[in-house]
Amino acid sequence: METPVVPVFSVSSIDGETIKLENLLGSFPVYLVFIPTTTDSADRDQLQEIETKIEVFEKLGAELVVVISDWPSPVADLRDELELSYPLIADPLQVIATEWGVFDATGEDRTSPASFVFDSFGTLIARLVSTETKNLPSIEEVLNAIEESLSSGTA
Repeated sequence: METPVVPVFSVSSIDGETIKLENLLGSFPVYLVFIPTTTDSADRDQLQEIETKIEVFEKLGAELVVVISDWPSPVADLRDELELSYPLIADPLQVIATEWGVFDATGEDRTSPASFVFDSFGTLIARLVSTETKNLPSIEEVLNAIEESLSSGTA
């Protein structure tokens, strides 16, 4: 199976940490998640669910990259309010979401909830894109994909 070419980026998180996707891919399992808003309850629930599973991601050696389609200030406020411990990237102009094909996928001029999971060789092993805000990709699906890749030796 040919590995698809994916857009890579080097951006700063809202805390100033440089996140270079190209350095992560091929070194660790990577969970790249796109969150459409800072205000929708389903988006907030997904971020909190990720936080409850952060130790599982760490045990699997997986890197988490979260892109939220909002300005840095509301993203920082959300991080503080929900007490999120992982880095968040603000994408207010949906540049990253557009590059990844998850902006305006439904013709609604917004980012779709989406998850991309890569094994430690940088191979895309799961692409979970929802066309409905209330039908978000499951964190369990993501963890299962990472665990399966590790147990099969593909990660």
